[in-house]
Amino acid sequence: MDGLLRAEYPAMLDCLQPGQAVVVLADRVKRISKLNSEIADWLQERRRVEEQYAQGLRRLTQFRVPNTQSELGSFQTQWEKILQSVESVATSHHTFAAHIEKEVETPLRMFETRKEMQNIHIIQGNLQKVARELDEAQEKSDKLTKKGGKASAQKVDLAASKLESATNQWKSQAPFVFESLQALDESRMNQLRDCLTQYGTFEGEQAQKLQADTENVLNSLLDYNTSHEIQHFVSKATTGRPKLEKRGTTTRQSSSAGGLSTPSAAPPSLSVPTEDDRSDYSGSKEGPPENKLRSRIGSIWQKCQEQPWLVSKGVLEQPG
Repeated sequence: MDGLLRAEYPAMLDCLQPGQAVVVLADRVKRISKLNSEIADWLQERRRVEEQYAQGLRRLTQFRVPNTQSELGSFQTQWEKILQSVESVATSHHTFAAHIEKEVETPLRMFETRKEMQNIHIIQGNLQKVARELDEAQEKSDKLTKKGGKASAQKVDLAASKLESATNQWKSQAPFVFESLQALDESRMNQLRDCLTQYGTFEGEQAQKLQADTENVLNSLLDYNTSHEIQHFVSKATTGRPKLEKRGTTTRQSSSAGGLSTPSAAPPSLSVPTEDDRSDYSGSKEGPPENKLRSRIGSIWQKCQEQPWLVSKGVLEQPG
């Protein structure tokens, strides 16, 4: 093993019987193929998620509202930025899925077809044959040894010769096979690292693209001025329509003109009632003052009829 470039895997042979070493080799080769396939299957699901998301975003851009018939007014530009961003995000996710399939998933699946992988299967079979021959030689030699002097010397020598040949063949081939396994394993892990690094790079590039799209939308929204929509609505509602005269001003002007031509009526004079009037009015709670006045005149006229001398002496005036 001194001439080996990789000594870690071959060094395991010092601790393993030939049969055990063959099992370890077979399990590791099987694991190399299975692990790549498992990671490739995960990446396949990952890109399917990206593709489904991209399809969902594209359906969202075709959503029925708001559409060209909706009156977005001055907000139309910002809304178009949002829709463009959604389309851009969909394209980004679709591109990301394509990169995963072509440059990450497929290379991992193709590792099984590499020449090194094909060779390891061949030398694995050869090593199994050597290990089996070694085990058979060892078993036969042990049987003859147990017989002791009863065993034929020729058979003992032949068995010992076969055991030595099988042992030498194992010692010469096993380290080379395990070195090849280590080289294959390193190549597989390097490829896995490179592929997943590429996957991470694509994901980072996508994140940067999405961030740029998001910043573009945010800048458009921050630049939006509410007064633009107010002015747009006012202009749309009043374009081509003359200003109307205010009704309140016209009415006030007409009232002012009528006041100059018609003199204002004099306020009514207030008559102060006499003491008798107050007593008569306060003494009775029936009827207004006019009725009381008629009643008083009637009483005076009755006195004139009964006592005419009051009129002749000027105490009372004869009613006309």
